[in-house]
Amino acid sequence: VDAMRASARVASARAVVKRARDARPTRARAFVPPIVPNPRQGDDDANADAAPTLPNIERALAPHGWAIGAERGYDDTPHAFKIFKVRDGHHTLEQLQEALYVSDERGCRIRRETQSLFYMCCDGVRCRLNEGKKEIVVEMPCDLDSVGAYVAKAKVIEDIIKSSQKKRAS
Repeated sequence: VDAMRASARVASARAVVKRARDARPTRARAFVPPIVPNPRQGDDDANADAAPTLPNIERALAPHGWAIGAERGYDDTPHAFKIFKVRDGHHTLEQLQEALYVSDERGCRIRRETQSLFYMCCDGVRCRLNEGKKEIVVEMPCDLDSVGAYVAKAKVIEDIIKSSQKKRAS
């Protein structure tokens, strides 16, 4: 057994061949930090110049409960989405429609998809109401100019949904 180990060592020692070093100088490798528009944590939503990349959008919207995802099927582009539980979904959709309506937009109306599923798209924001589950899925496309615009739009949507639920509760 010792003889086999000794011969294995000799064979492995012969297999290692040292190459002569090139005359070319080695390339200096400087530390390149990752490109982050705002290195301070927690300031991304207040930074108007923050680039709207998916990680920046996700980091800014995560404290508000929003997530980044893509739906299976025709539209595979990533978007920000959040699921809201609602008591009166039709009233909430009407309130969202009034707040998000853009004057030159066509087709901003509530449509019935199935018996218990309603759909609305205004100002690029898609809303799906599932009456059976009593929830609204709100989706924002990732095409705005800054991270601050995403956070502002998310806050507007959340405020509308909260206020529509308070009005109905009283």
